[in-house]
Amino acid sequence: MDKKIFIIGCGPGTKDLITLRGKKVIKEADLIVGSRRLIADFAGKGGAKTIVLENNYQKAIEDVDRLKGDKRIVFLVSGDPLFHSLGERIIERFGMESCEVIPGVSSFQYAFCQLKESWKDYRVFSIHGDKGMDIGKIFKENDKFILLLDPEHNLKFIKRQIGAIIGGKYRFYVASNLSMPTEKISGISFADFDNSPEESLSIMIVRREDE
Repeated sequence: MDKKIFIIGCGPGTKDLITLRGKKVIKEADLIVGSRRLIADFAGKGGAKTIVLENNYQKAIEDVDRLKGDKRIVFLVSGDPLFHSLGERIIERFGMESCEVIPGVSSFQYAFCQLKESWKDYRVFSIHGDKGMDIGKIFKENDKFILLLDPEHNLKFIKRQIGAIIGGKYRFYVASNLSMPTEKISGISFADFDNSPEESLSIMIVRREDE
């Protein structure tokens, strides 16, 4: 392997969605960086040193920069490693020539596979971490789209943002805990946004219906 830094997409949840290539690179790593869950799932009891990510992203990257030398470094990231992900920050710090990105299954790709529908005409927006997006504008300008949510920017938040600008002309799906035993993907009405149980991370799929 010529590259020294590998960014591996680990899928939306369950560990059996990681690629064989990703597994191989992890086995050859000298240092593995990722969340406690991802390290437990994929680093196992190998001999590589580990750095646990717990809202210390900048420090972790600085530690890697200090320790890297000739080591093979692996960053474990969930889902798509370059879609609103730590992968972007890693490449910015270490440069494109030093990094290799190994794709993973994205949350919305997995959700559409479960629904057995194509997502080719959908746009994807993330309000995870409050990206300052105009939710009303997204609804007005798009017939099909996906919103990545978080516990604060959730269905109740969306309902407050858009108020009464929509009626019954949309179909909504909410997907949470994807690929895990507690996975749930269900249709929901706009009226039920206030009553839907919230998970830590969810996605909402929105499709405008023909009137």
